[in-house]
Amino acid sequence: MSALPASAAVLLGLAACASAAAVPAPPDRAGVRIERHLTAMGTGLTVEVRAADRPRALAASEAAVRAIEAVEGRLSTWREDTELAALNRSSLGEPVPLSPKLRDDLYRAWELSRATGGAFDPGVGALVAAWGLRTGGRVPSREELAAALAATGIARFDLRGNTLTRLCTGARIEEGGFGKGVGLDAAREALEEADVLGATVDLGGQVLHVARAGSAEPLRYAIADPRERERPVVELAFASGSLATSGNSERAVVVGAERIGHLLDPRTGRPARDFGSVTVLAQDATTADALSTGLFVLGPSAALDWARREPSIDVLVLEVVRTESGEERLVATGTPGLRGRLRTLDPTVELRVLNREPKPR
Repeated sequence: MSALPASAAVLLGLAACASAAAVPAPPDRAGVRIERHLTAMGTGLTVEVRAADRPRALAASEAAVRAIEAVEGRLSTWREDTELAALNRSSLGEPVPLSPKLRDDLYRAWELSRATGGAFDPGVGALVAAWGLRTGGRVPSREELAAALAATGIARFDLRGNTLTRLCTGARIEEGGFGKGVGLDAAREALEEADVLGATVDLGGQVLHVARAGSAEPLRYAIADPRERERPVVELAFASGSLATSGNSERAVVVGAERIGHLLDPRTGRPARDFGSVTVLAQDATTADALSTGLFVLGPSAALDWARREPSIDVLVLEVVRTESGEERLVATGTPGLRGRLRTLDPTVELRVLNREPKPR
């Protein structure tokens, strides 16, 4: 969930470049399909839309792109002209009025932070700075880390009604752990209003799939080996919703001989343990985005335990396990809702699906 990580337990967008282009497929009974490749929120954006005709498909794709751009204009902390950037510059103790959309964004982020016990936390800006995750990486001193940790967390802000107040010097909100999800949810609303037959939006590796009931086959999405981003190892099928994956494979930075993961644990102030990756499937993209970060921080066992208590959320953990002989093997473990929806693309991957927990008597 990039040039370098940009947030809450910290996901900075992939720097990607692509040109806008609409590529129509021949019309058929499933409608007309167009595909566009662009850049948004500091990462690659692919929008694929199916609609009754080409003008409708193009108009819907444009509405989705504009919706994502509006979110970037509100939430980006890579720019100085956004509402969130201005909030991070506000004076201590000064209540800052929030636009209705930013207010809703922050309340949702706060809710997801509490749901994960603080493993996902949008208030990690001080830690991002301490570890230099936007400037090539560094290892903070013990004193620097203690100061950054003291300025970390949603408790360093007072979110009340339509205002937010910074309570601590250095406290900053980072959007990287939830901003892409907010952008995709805005795109979903735009696509649904456009009455499309179906659409798939990929924003820096997080995917949103929108389809009318019975109008399309499930999307089959390949999830990569966390050690090799170019090697797909497991395929997951889903009819609608959003899929987000968090791991340290391509965004870690190396300082001296030390490899620093970009996913920080807001509770300890240090990089989370790098065990593989966590993929979250949820109906809304903000939830998938934030939980993929938070559950990665919790670790593989705790992530699966958390997800088994949440029937509306499905989770796939890819864990690199070292055998007694010192060899590595990849174990893919899914929550019960993924039964029958997973298949391995590599015969060396061990696939497991958990059983549902018995209901309490």
